[in-house]
Amino acid sequence: MTQDQLHTYKCNAYVAAVAIAAIAFLGASFALVPIEITTALLVTAALLGILSLIFEVGIAFPLLIHGATSFSTVTFMAMIFLLPFPTPALLGAIVVLVNDIWERKPFRSLVFNFSNYALTFGLASFAWYYFSDGRALHELPLTIESLVAVLSILAIFYLVNVFTLNGYLAVANRRPFAYIWLTQDAEFLLPYVSLQVVGMLFAALWGTAPAAIPFLIVPAVTTYLAFETIKRLQGQTQDAMIAMADAIDARDQYTAEHSRRVTDLAVQIAEGYGLRAQEIDRVELAARVHDLGKIGISDVILNKPGKLEDHEWDLMKAHPVIGEQLLGPYRQFRHESTIVRHHHERWDGRGYPDGIKGNDIPIGSRIIAVADAFDAMTSDRPYRKALPDEVAIDEIRKGALSQFDPQVVASFLHVAEDMAKVTPITRATEHTASTAALPEEIRQISAAK
Repeated sequence: MTQDQLHTYKCNAYVAAVAIAAIAFLGASFALVPIEITTALLVTAALLGILSLIFEVGIAFPLLIHGATSFSTVTFMAMIFLLPFPTPALLGAIVVLVNDIWERKPFRSLVFNFSNYALTFGLASFAWYYFSDGRALHELPLTIESLVAVLSILAIFYLVNVFTLNGYLAVANRRPFAYIWLTQDAEFLLPYVSLQVVGMLFAALWGTAPAAIPFLIVPAVTTYLAFETIKRLQGQTQDAMIAMADAIDARDQYTAEHSRRVTDLAVQIAEGYGLRAQEIDRVELAARVHDLGKIGISDVILNKPGKLEDHEWDLMKAHPVIGEQLLGPYRQFRHESTIVRHHHERWDGRGYPDGIKGNDIPIGSRIIAVADAFDAMTSDRPYRKALPDEVAIDEIRKGALSQFDPQVVASFLHVAEDMAKVTPITRATEHTASTAALPEEIRQISAAK
């Protein structure tokens, strides 16, 4: 069985397990808990179902990786508190299924989403049924115990849904569960809970002051607009920074696509080094914008065909700090800005801008330093032609323990071999003629112009 086949098997097995659990839960619930079907129940279920479909199809919040969470969270929570168990389990799952069919999602998604929501609604409504003895929210006295119970239901609904969904995403994307939650849900926990609270208020007003329900539109829409605006601004800011970095690379023919190549190599080194998925993503984003600070460096200096003067070199060494200052104010770059600042530090402490050494240098910076140096040496520059890959690899190897983290160098060498960059990797002494022409600032590589 190939790795891809094994991965597909794991995904299908996960979906099958969730589906079996959902079918067993629904079957047992409807068999053991009698439901008195009344006109009021049918009308309430129909109204909540129709509203949920409208919200599910019409108003959705985009998430970071993919997918969305929708305005239907409000009516979903109302189902829990207004409808007798196990009605919410079936109705909520049907709403999700109809929406997925409307969006023409694949069969596996239909099965998984139906099963996930059957369990989510089912477990949350069972917990409410157990506490309330089958009563609706507005029929209970306002006590501390009732408040704790309501908050517990909100937590159960969120945790079951997120745990089941993120478990599948972790398997499907081959990422740790914690990483999926941190990137997919953590940032939007507060807006999601806010919609849950609006749903709880919806249920409380349903039986006491239904005329006041339309006024809940204000907090609900405010939450939605705030959520959508934050997401859009974060995406636009990140895209703008990356576009600016690409524009800097495009200022001359020698550095075009430099940041993209450094990013590709840095990610491979990070994976070989064994970094966690979240750290690899940080390395990837930092590598894409690592030279952003060169926007503050004159073209005369960047494209100078000869050796830089001391004052020019001092200006060049300021670009990591400028990059950090540009990225630092934005929350989505809070980790990457530090990586950018230190990507020209050296293992022996002779780098810049801060002269830190060894493990004091962020691991992302150490990885980008190697990838940046390799691409700088193997690309044409105004003052020299590109060096052969084998020469550049030997220079990186010789820089271990002085300029570069030796473990990062080892990971780089494995990547170079896997990519068949050099077969075999020759010693630098066999390329005296090539290395003799290597300028001092490239031999030191910290410049990585």
